Amino acid sequence: MDELIRVRILQTAAELFKAKGYRNATLSELASQLGMSKKTLYMYFTGKEQIAEAVMELTLSAIEGKVAAAKQGKGTPLEVFRAVFTSIKREILQLNPLFLEDVQKFAPGLWGRIELFRSRQLSFMEGLLVQAQQEGLIRDLNPKLASVMLMDSIQRYVRPDFAAKHGVAMMDVADTLFTLLFEGIRTNDKE
Repeated sequence: MDELIRVRILQTAAELFKAKGYRNATLSELASQLGMSKKTLYMYFTGKEQIAEAVMELTLSAIEGKVAAAKQGKGTPLEVFRAVFTSIKREILQLNPLFLEDVQKFAPGLWGRIELFRSRQLSFMEGLLVQAQQEGLIRDLNPKLASVMLMDSIQRYVRPDFAAKHGVAMMDVADTLFTLLFEGIRTNDKE
């Protein structure tokens, strides 16, 4: 298979998903935009869900890269945490909230992979909180428990259905959760 064609399919699909969401994007429309037949699409992917998975994998890979870069970065643990959060937010903002909402509703397998990816960040968060505590930047608390509570809060609240229910953007939910956590655990105004 030609890797350049596969990449072109994914780039065009990402744009289509961003414009229309997952549910309203069709393989016929994707093929038309690419100037190829649906049969050709099926040579590279088994269907729309697999294409969406590949698009999401690109986003998750970009996030993993940002997390890895942040781990190597300079600054206090809280500055690193903020940099990671900002980088993740930037990547997620490139996706249409409708796409994420549709994935949650109509592609539960893919949504499960997103949730698993989120939970894998737990040890990184815990490590930063341990370091921040050692440096006197946060209150005396159990870093493992704080990390688990943060991750559970992310899993529960930073979701398209929760944001829609309350009439806010998913990133507003994430920003509020981040502010509550960091303003609540810091010992002073130092970052």
